[in-house]
Amino acid sequence: MSFKIEWRDSNVIVSFTKNLTYKDTSEANNLIYGDSRFDDMKYQIADFSKVEKFEFTENEINVIAILEKSSTTWNNNVKLAIVTSASVCLSSIIDPYLEIMKSTNWEIKIFKNRIEAENWCLE
Repeated sequence: MSFKIEWRDSNVIVSFTKNLTYKDTSEANNLIYGDSRFDDMKYQIADFSKVEKFEFTENEINVIAILEKSSTTWNNNVKLAIVTSASVCLSSIIDPYLEIMKSTNWEIKIFKNRIEAENWCLE
């Protein structure tokens, strides 16, 4: 397991590490969206700053985005802060994801550190 989930009331911070796979991301999402606190969630921070390698196929990225888009049915007003370090390039993963998610009400922003992400989420 390459992630840790930390709940703050109904909000969540997911910290990913090591080599991140579709299975890890899917498992984390299932735990979050299956939790009753998700219905009241205002923000989610996905911290990828400690990920060494992303191991996703293009199809897996699309599946993640489509499943996340589907979750907006239950809660369509979430701020999603994505944290990534400069050493890890997420563009090949994040661009297709953002394209699918742009038709939702979720606000999504990318940050270089968790402090900035948390400040934005709490605005």
